[in-house]
Amino acid sequence: MASKKTLYNMIGVITAMNTPFDENNEVDYEGFEKHVRYAIEAGVAGLITPCVAGEFNMLTPDERIGLLRTAVRVADGRVPVLSGATADTLDETLAFVRELTDAGADGVMVNVPYDNDDQYRDYIRAIDAEHPRMLMVQEYDLNGPGVRPELIAEMFEEVPSFRCLKLELALSGPKYTTMLELTGGRLHISGGWGITQYIEALDRGVHGMVPTGLHEGFCTLDRLYREGYRDKARAIFARLQPIAVFANQTGILSQYFYKRLLWRQGYYKTPNIRTQGIAYDRYYQRIADEMIDDYEVLVRDIKAGMYD
Repeated sequence: MASKKTLYNMIGVITAMNTPFDENNEVDYEGFEKHVRYAIEAGVAGLITPCVAGEFNMLTPDERIGLLRTAVRVADGRVPVLSGATADTLDETLAFVRELTDAGADGVMVNVPYDNDDQYRDYIRAIDAEHPRMLMVQEYDLNGPGVRPELIAEMFEEVPSFRCLKLELALSGPKYTTMLELTGGRLHISGGWGITQYIEALDRGVHGMVPTGLHEGFCTLDRLYREGYRDKARAIFARLQPIAVFANQTGILSQYFYKRLLWRQGYYKTPNIRTQGIAYDRYYQRIADEMIDDYEVLVRDIKAGMYD
């Protein structure tokens, strides 16, 4: 096995993996393997599976473990593989932390609920007591500012496994800056739903961003920015941003779009999702296909050296 990359140095794109389904709505492990290889070859710095983008709440426990083991096997140490352990109760979450860690996860991602400061502290301590290799705390509050920054910094200093924070807030930008300042840049900061403001996040100094797809585009953008070519990165982002804005209207639409993209690219057998909630009608499909066409042109331009 290749030597593992340092988990806390996931600098760049950490992709949130979709879960492909076949014609019978069963997990398409062959398509998932293809996607893992594709994402790594495109240059991602890490993988998260299963997660919200992967419809983790629609998967059986065996399917969750199966996806993780597949990703770990295919990645073969080239990039870290994290796994979502969020559940409805703390006991269920802890059980997932144990099972996913035993199955080879390099880290677990948990959306830690907040009722009060003591409850939040106890929740993170309980996860750490299960000895995950690393804990990524996910803050998901698209209508608010999330948990008090000082409390997060306190837990980072206290809890050995808590090394990464993924922010998905109404306005993530200022909190990226605050958390980096409070922890002296030692807490790994990434953004997920905020990919529509990717350049701002990089300007603020995030270690990583967590888009669901568009691998060549976001990996090239991120690499160019970190190499000092901000204008070239902005030029690519000008072509990616409308696609991300369309996909990010809702979580379900995002799942629909990125699965359709991967199906069109030949990695998935179908664009099917298990989650229900909106009618993916002909208008959405038409715009999605136009966006995918635009992205394919961008990929050709990148491969032709337009941004070298």
